[in-house]
Order: sequence, then structure tokens, then C-alpha cells
Amino acid sequence: MAAISIQYQIKTFTDNLFQEGDASKYAQHLVFADNHIAIVISDTSKKQVMQLSLLFPVGKGVFELSYDELKASELLMNEITKKYASKKVFVSNEACTLVPESLLNIIETEAYYCLTHKMYDNSQVLDCKMNVLKTAALFNVKNELVKLIRFNMPMVDMIHSSLLFIKLIHQQHFPNPASKIHVHVHGHFIEIAVLDEQLKFYNTFAFGNENDITYFILAVAKQMELNQDAEVLLYGEALLMNELQNLLKSYVKSVSFGIKSKSFTYPVSFHQFEEHQYLIESSTLLCEL
Repeated sequence: MAAISIQYQIKTFTDNLFQEGDASKYAQHLVFADNHIAIVISDTSKKQVMQLSLLFPVGKGVFELSYDELKASELLMNEITKKYASKKVFVSNEACTLVPESLLNIIETEAYYCLTHKMYDNSQVLDCKMNVLKTAALFNVKNELVKLIRFNMPMVDMIHSSLLFIKLIHQQHFPNPASKIHVHVHGHFIEIAVLDEQLKFYNTFAFGNENDITYFILAVAKQMELNQDAEVLLYGEALLMNELQNLLKSYVKSVSFGIKSKSFTYPVSFHQFEEHQYLIESSTLLCEL
């Protein structure tokens, strides 16, 4: 059998109070995103993120990795087998459809999902809910990732990050929330959400450049009857964020970068990246509230 050649680059941000030997008192959250895997360790009793580790596979996207390539990360496999007080897995991809929570028990999830999305090859449709605005998510995941989770963490909850994104927006209690368009920029797709006390709009869009993103945002603003009154908040790690901000300024009332939740405390080392970066990874504690 050929050796697995995949390599991972690793970045770690740690609080100075973190005690690695105290895993049993911490919550562990794993985030699988386009270009990285994140391991988030938190002290739920103190509402404090203790450590964030980011694993970047070299030369491949996370959702392209085989089961054996996922297992090639010694750090990931060591973390998966550790005994934590609680564990959850988040999937952050564009293959997601939101539905009213009340429909989950009566719809054929795969058929409903396929009304708006094409399924990946060798994949399955999963569903989840997270007590946020009575909304549930149907999402598509390749079998290789499902195999990694179910073989090694059989009882863990798998949650789509769209629900966490919506919960983060909702709990920040923005003034005039219905006028705000929240845009989370990922490597190859964006999420757009508009909400006040209810979810008004949510969708994902694949993009090639900042012009594509601007087009989608303006189309949503028109659909929501906001047009130039729209206030856009940008989140994400993409390199084009500054260019996108400058481009949007000509078309909407205001453009700013969003911030992570202020309900928790974070390691001082988080100052090495901007507030709007690693948004989902910084917010996983919300699923414990």
C-alpha cells in the first residue's frame, strides 16, 4: 500500500491558563472548513476559549481528502481520541439548505435538499438543529468525512456552521437588524444572511472574484427591498476582503467588518488575527448555551 503523502501546516493559539492534562473539564469542537480543520478547546463554565489549532492540508481542500488522508494528521487523530467533557463537529461548506425545524420529521431530507442543491458524489445528506430561530439545516457531506467522524466519534453531534453563523448574528442584537446584510466570505463561496427576530434570508453562492460577491449582495439587497439603504457586514479570511469593502462602498449605505461574539473571552494570542477572521471557530461556544 502506498504511503499517504498529504502534509498539514499547523497554527496554534493558546491561552496561558490552558492545562492540556485537564481535557475532561473542557469542551472540544472540531470545525471542518474549505481549506482547514480547526480544533477548539473551551472552558464552558468560564465561557472562555482556551485553545485554537488550525490544520491546513497542503495541496488539497479539506473536503477532497480521503479517509486515510484525514487520518494522516497525528494532531487531529490524537484529539479525536481524547476524552473531553463534551464534543461536537461543525461542517462549514456551501452544500446547505435551511428549513423550518418543524419540517424535519415529515420531509424526505435528501429529496428536499436536492430541490436547491446538487449532491456530491459518494455523499449523504445529514440534518441538524441548534435551537436558533426554529431553523434546521440539511447539508451534504462526502462519505470520507462522515466515515472519519462515525468510526472514531460515533455519538458526536454533527452541526452545519450556518446555524452557528445565524445564532452569532442574532445574539449580538444589532440596531435596525433588518437593514443589515451579513456576508461570510469563505474560500470559494459566500453565505448571506438577513434577519431580525426571524430569519428573512439565507443562501450560499459560489464566486470567482469580488465582483461576483458584489453582484450577489446587491441582488439580495434588491430582493429584500433595501437597495442603497443596506448596511453590509463582512466576515471571513479571504484575501480579497479589503478590495470587496472598497468596491461595495459605492453601492450601499455602509460597509464594515463584523466581529466575533463578546459573550466569551479568548486567548491574548487571538490578537494575531482580525476580529472578522475565523468567525465560526471563535463562536463554537455558542452551541453550548
